[in-house]
Amino acid sequence: MALHLLIDGYNLLHQMPETAFLMQEDPEEAREALLAKLREYQRIRRHKITVVFDAWGRDEPRHEVNKKGIRIIFTAKGETADDYLKRVAPRERERAIVVTSDRSVRSFVESHGVISISSREFLDRVEAAIYEELKGEILDSPFRPTKRLPKKARQRLAKLAKL
Repeated sequence: MALHLLIDGYNLLHQMPETAFLMQEDPEEAREALLAKLREYQRIRRHKITVVFDAWGRDEPRHEVNKKGIRIIFTAKGETADDYLKRVAPRERERAIVVTSDRSVRSFVESHGVISISSREFLDRVEAAIYEELKGEILDSPFRPTKRLPKKARQRLAKLAKL
């Protein structure tokens, strides 16, 4: 089963020191730097990735762009990335993992059976995947429990282990 990562773009962008600073100078370049990192991760892990950016008050309707295999969505005026994620994630259910540090979004999607992960934790996994590929080895996962967990918890960990 292929995973579909639904990512709050600006939330993730602000977690990366190199892009958070760049965001103040050139937002387009910051977005491109984020997308470049995600493309590298996608090349390694082969997950479907959708990145959602807030409209930030633009008068444009919602629009989508596909850049080198990553689906990018700019929300419509008055719609936030959070709104979009809350609307779309429950439809994806089993396949989706929502990447955001917004607690209300994470709580909402998890109440609908969708797994979520914080932006910081996701970035750690991205860096680990890139490192693994560079070194040609698989790192031990810190997410392997020693005691048998309930089925739902084991399913969650199995899905997260694919990241």
